[in-house]
Amino acid sequence: MSSLCSWLFALCFQIYMNILIIQLRRIGDVVVTTPVIDALRQACPGARISFLVEKAAAPVLAHYEGLDEVLVFDKKDFWKWVKEIRSRQFDWVLDFMNNPRTAQLTLLSGAKVRAGFDVPLWGLVYGTRIARASVPKYAVQSKFDLLRALGLSLPNQGVLPKIKLTEADCAPVKDWWDLRGLYQFSEVIGVAPAHRRPIRRWPSAKFLELMNVLWEKQDRAFVLFGGPEEEDYLYDIAKNFVSRVFVIPSGSLRQAAAFLSLCDVVATNDSGLMHLSVSVGTTTVTIYGPTWPECWNPQVLPHRWVQAEGLTCVGCNLDECPYQHECMDWVSVSRVAEEVEKVVHGRD
Repeated sequence: MSSLCSWLFALCFQIYMNILIIQLRRIGDVVVTTPVIDALRQACPGARISFLVEKAAAPVLAHYEGLDEVLVFDKKDFWKWVKEIRSRQFDWVLDFMNNPRTAQLTLLSGAKVRAGFDVPLWGLVYGTRIARASVPKYAVQSKFDLLRALGLSLPNQGVLPKIKLTEADCAPVKDWWDLRGLYQFSEVIGVAPAHRRPIRRWPSAKFLELMNVLWEKQDRAFVLFGGPEEEDYLYDIAKNFVSRVFVIPSGSLRQAAAFLSLCDVVATNDSGLMHLSVSVGTTTVTIYGPTWPECWNPQVLPHRWVQAEGLTCVGCNLDECPYQHECMDWVSVSRVAEEVEKVVHGRD
C-alpha cells in the first residue's frame, strides 16, 4: 500500500506542479539551498521550479540544471514582486529564509502549500512549518527536513551542494593560472582569510603564519581569495612573500568558483567562499568560532574543520564578540596546518 501511495504521490508531482524556492541571500546560504533543487527535480520531474534570490547571490544559480527560472528580487520593488509572484500561481512556496519580508511574500503568494520553519510571529503564515533541529545539523539536511515534512523521502547524509561551471567561467581563469605558472606546482593551496564580519575571521597574522609554515615545501603555491573590497587585506598578507603567492583578480562570483576549483585544498573562514569551494569539489579546511561546524561544514571527509577547545561560548552565533575573540584567537596555526597537510597527503 505504501509503495502505491508513493507512486501516486510522484505521479501527481510530475504534472502541473509549479514550485517557488525562496532564499534571497547570502552566497553560502544560497549554495547550501541548491540541493533542494535537485531533490525536488528528482521527486517532481515534470514540475516547473523557480528560485527567488537577490542579485548578489544570483550567479550561484546560473545554468543550474533542473532549475527552470531564477527570479532576481529587489526589495525596493516589494509590491511589484508580490504581484509578480501571485501572477505565476505557484502551487508550493518553500521559504528557507524565514524573515518578515519572505514570510510576507509567502503569505501573499496565493500558494496552496506554504512551507517554512516555525519562527516567532511570522512563522504562523506557513501552513506547513517545522521546528528547527534541536541539535546542530548540516544546513543541507536542515533544509531537507522541510521537504520531508511535505512527504519527500531524502538521504540523511552525504549530500553536498554542486555547482556546474561553464567554459565561459573557466577559460579566463585557466589563462590567468597558466600565465603565472601555477600548473607547474604539484600543490596549490587556496587561502580565504577574509570575512565581512570580523568575529568570524581568524586573525590575518595567523593566516600569515600558516602560510609561512606551509610555504617551506618548495613545490607548493598559494592563491589568496577575497572580494574586491578585501584586496588591500589580501595584499597585506601577500607582500610578505617573494614568490609563489598570488591574489586572484577582481571578477565575477562564478570566476571565483572557477579559481577555487583549481586548488587542491582551501584554508578558509566559515564564509561564502568556503561553500563555493565545496560546491565545485575542492576540499576545505575551515576555522570556526561563533558558528557551529556541525551546521555549516560538510560532515564528510576529506572536508575538515578546526575549532577552539575549552570555551563554553563557541557557537554563540553573535555578530560581535562580548569578550576578547578567544574562539578564533585560540585556534592554533599548528592544528590548521596539520589538517591541511592531511588533505594534501590524502590527495597524493
